[in-house]
Amino acid sequence: MNRRNFLAKTSLGLGASTLLPAIGCQAAVTQNVGEWEAVRADFPIKTDVNQMSQMLLASHPTPVRAAIEKYRKALDENPAEYVEANFATMERETLMAAGEYLETNPLEFALTDSTTMGLSLLYNGLNLKAGDDILSTTHDHYSTEKSLEFAAKRNGATVRHIDLYEAPSAATLDQILNNLKKAILPNTRVVAVTYVHSSTGVKLPIKAMSEVIAEANKNRTEAERIYFCVDAVHGFGIENITVKDLGCDFLVAGTHKWLFGPRGTGILWAKKEAWDMVSPTIPPFSQAYLMWMESIPEGPLSFYSKITPGGFHSFEHRWALKAAFEYHMNIGKEKIQNRTHQLSTMLKEGLATIPHIKLHTPMSSDLSSGINCFDVDGLDAKQTIEKLHQANIIGSTTPYRKVYARLTPCIINTEEEVQQCIKVLENLKA
Repeated sequence: MNRRNFLAKTSLGLGASTLLPAIGCQAAVTQNVGEWEAVRADFPIKTDVNQMSQMLLASHPTPVRAAIEKYRKALDENPAEYVEANFATMERETLMAAGEYLETNPLEFALTDSTTMGLSLLYNGLNLKAGDDILSTTHDHYSTEKSLEFAAKRNGATVRHIDLYEAPSAATLDQILNNLKKAILPNTRVVAVTYVHSSTGVKLPIKAMSEVIAEANKNRTEAERIYFCVDAVHGFGIENITVKDLGCDFLVAGTHKWLFGPRGTGILWAKKEAWDMVSPTIPPFSQAYLMWMESIPEGPLSFYSKITPGGFHSFEHRWALKAAFEYHMNIGKEKIQNRTHQLSTMLKEGLATIPHIKLHTPMSSDLSSGINCFDVDGLDAKQTIEKLHQANIIGSTTPYRKVYARLTPCIINTEEEVQQCIKVLENLKA
């Protein structure tokens, strides 16, 4: 098998204007999938510990594990021929599953290995010029801050970081929108934010923020317009959203967290009208490669074909991502959202009654999702998590300059596990 033949056979053959049809979800999930006990049984998690940190790196449910094993076995048995025969079909099905999940054109996605890779591909690839302003916030993750910093150094743009709120537990819609509106300058070309802050648990009102940006764009030329970029990883897999619901231009998410997808997978979505704002960072293996070999004529590329990094990947994981999307769709996005919010609200309401605990995450589900951050009087965050671990509760700390303890229940958790957390924390003192 030579590379020319491989590319010709495995190329998706999809141009920039092609729209793939929607597909139906056929994942073999648990029969009683509406029962949360049955959902929990799909995960091979240890039952002697209370898992309250799946938001970091999730366990795989049965259909995802089965899909990974299926592709791994086939690749181990005959890797070259299996990839040659199945690459185009499996890439297409993965994109279609992502498109159905967010109700958009599948070719608006690039496939990545993580949120960090997606952010790097997006911000490094932005076609900015010297003097352009990038507006971000003080609440974003290291990966966003550094990706923007690296990009600005290369193109001469500037980066500003603003506070959208002061005390996270007291954040309000008006406060966030007013701070955003006041910070937009005539030379602002990019607004880069995070949907759900893993530092505080605050969920931003992305749709309302997109309307502020749309208003600012009304009197701007196309060359001056603002692009709205969102790191959505900690809302992706919880919130019952589509890209239309959010109203942003770009969305980045790792899929090995709340979506319970294969480890080392992620997506970068771009609105069709924004494709030309991003140039590739890593050479793609797609029609672009065939054009380079002069096997096909030069022509427009879809976002997938232009931005998805080339090279060989852990295909057994990437292609099993389809099973993760289908798993969520079969359970129901709204059910998952409601269940996650139910457990988080139960946890927050319990923590709010404990005198020696300060809750930093807003109580309202309008401004929070599945991340719940807090302090215990007399203990730092690391000490708090260590003491919880001694009680067989697996939590985490926020990896930021200001460090909080964090518990993040999801659909594999039970009300009893939430109550256990509350009870332990009631008795947890310095």
